[in-house]
Amino acid sequence: MATEAEGFSAKALTDKIDQLIREGNVRRIVVRDKDGRTILDVPMTVGVVAVLLAPMIMAAASAVALAGGWRLEVERTEPVTVDEPSEEDG
Repeated sequence: MATEAEGFSAKALTDKIDQLIREGNVRRIVVRDKDGRTILDVPMTVGVVAVLLAPMIMAAASAVALAGGWRLEVERTEPVTVDEPSEEDG
């Protein structure tokens, strides 16, 4: 998983998570505190709606704001590529 963002502000964390949810190509979001402990680990499935996640996101944002920093790790889905038939395929 790649680190997507880091910061100290709870508002910045919630804004970044909101942005990632809207992008739609995110498989999992992990929020860690400055010591590397996992604060929030949420798989993003088609059925997950941002409204349902709001309380969890706010709780995580509050926790990391008090802890003094956060790191957001994101696992993205691979883009789907479709092979177009060539003229040689007939």
